[in-house]
Amino acid sequence: MANEKIEVGYRHIGSLGVDYHHKFLLYTDKTGKQYTISGWAGTEISEKLPLGKIHIETGLPTHIGLPYDARNPDNPNNRETAWYSDKDGSPIAPQKQYRELITEAPDLSQKWAAMVRNAKSKDNIYPYDFLKQNSNTLADTVLREAGLKEPKKDGYGWGDHLAPGSENKLDKNLVPKDPEKAGALDLLDLSAQNNRTDNLQYAEQTSADKLQALIQGFKNDKDGTFTAKALADNAEVMANFRDELRESLKQNQAQEVAQKTPQVQEERSYSGRSFV
Repeated sequence: MANEKIEVGYRHIGSLGVDYHHKFLLYTDKTGKQYTISGWAGTEISEKLPLGKIHIETGLPTHIGLPYDARNPDNPNNRETAWYSDKDGSPIAPQKQYRELITEAPDLSQKWAAMVRNAKSKDNIYPYDFLKQNSNTLADTVLREAGLKEPKKDGYGWGDHLAPGSENKLDKNLVPKDPEKAGALDLLDLSAQNNRTDNLQYAEQTSADKLQALIQGFKNDKDGTFTAKALADNAEVMANFRDELRESLKQNQAQEVAQKTPQVQEERSYSGRSFV
């Protein structure tokens, strides 16, 4: 009989030059039946809570996990929530999905049941922020508190499935950002930097990954939208860059003149010795 599995599911939900994903937890029991834990935006919206508080689908009390059937909002057969839509909102194709194995064993039922109960205890408590605290934060938190490893494919690296909010810790006092005021590069300022800024190696890797993601954004920019927004969102940075570039060019020109002067004098002296 096959081992039971706990995986992270990645569902592609959009792109802003860089693709981004929604994460959910997926349990497969020994009979092949599947269940999920998944976080969603809340329904009680206000000025301070533009997306409400994180609502968590666990299947309780009827099921230990939400059955992964066509009614499950993360199931690719659910046309209302797991399909791409056209400009009129009509479903056109299932969203791309990916899996990352977290653990497998002959029996994970007790571990999964504890994870479901833990997830349910966090329902409607934490402000939902589309970048820093959301379904992805919830998935990592439940895994962490279950003593399981956290996913590694949710960052900026090649072949990863960027999931904003990953690795962060749930915070009741977080002040969420209004998604209507988001800029094109907000996706490049995410996640665990807040928790791991003391790790120089991580900080250096994050910078490199950000640059790679930015480059990919420019490469995938078919109509100039990403480039225009990137420049507009970083006008001050671009101005400083231009100033630094001008200063660097001046310094290089001055150094070049200084280096050439002895060479010219030497060439003149050599010429004099040879031909005069």
